[in-house]
Amino acid sequence: MLFLKDGPKSIEEINENLDSPSTSVLPQIKKLKDNRMLLQDGKYYRLSKIGSIITEKMTPLVGTIEVFEDNLDYWINQDLDRIPPFLLPKLGKLNPCRVIEPELNRIFEPPEEFLDPLMKSREVMRFTSYFQPTFTKLNAELLNKKANISLIVTEGFFERAVNDYPEELENFLLSENSRLFVYKGCSSLASVTVTEKFMALTMIDKKGKLDHRFLISFGKSAIEWGKELFTYYRDMSEEIKKGDAARFISVPY
Repeated sequence: MLFLKDGPKSIEEINENLDSPSTSVLPQIKKLKDNRMLLQDGKYYRLSKIGSIITEKMTPLVGTIEVFEDNLDYWINQDLDRIPPFLLPKLGKLNPCRVIEPELNRIFEPPEEFLDPLMKSREVMRFTSYFQPTFTKLNAELLNKKANISLIVTEGFFERAVNDYPEELENFLLSENSRLFVYKGCSSLASVTVTEKFMALTMIDKKGKLDHRFLISFGKSAIEWGKELFTYYRDMSEEIKKGDAARFISVPY
């Protein structure tokens, strides 16, 4: 039924998609036809109106199962309570996705599979609760490429930037292409990055430790899910205006 969602298919196409012979597929097709889920036009099969409605409701469930099934060793260690409740039923939107395991000698650096599409993006939205050594450099490179960046950081992150990276922070605040927000709640996720090209997530595991693996998806629905998550944090954050730079930062010249 999911395969027929995009339009009528022949029995040969159905067999190939399911990787099954006609002797296995035809009895199932007969059951669906008897229950008015499928209609037959010559050698082609299509969903009935009822079949289309049921399949539409079935899609999120199947997507969620595949998200967990394909990356079970990743999800089993994550604290899903750290994801806002309204987004948990929508985890199927992350399908297809994959988990990137960073190389041991680059454990504190973003993997290339993340960096390459990031540096080609024009709109970048990011929430992060932990500080990476490469973070300020990446932001500077993106701004040089005229990318628009909306960044949400936790209070602890912001304090470190003020104290240890004042010049970089001032450059970010004064850029025409940047917006900075400070989230004053308890940090729930490690990070989420959303662009027009992809969505990437890093999480905190059940022991409260950072999981360095990246879950990444290039699907349109995953990007929409990531935007909802980013907006959730942004709506609970305080924006640091460009005119506030002098109030927070005193850069020696």
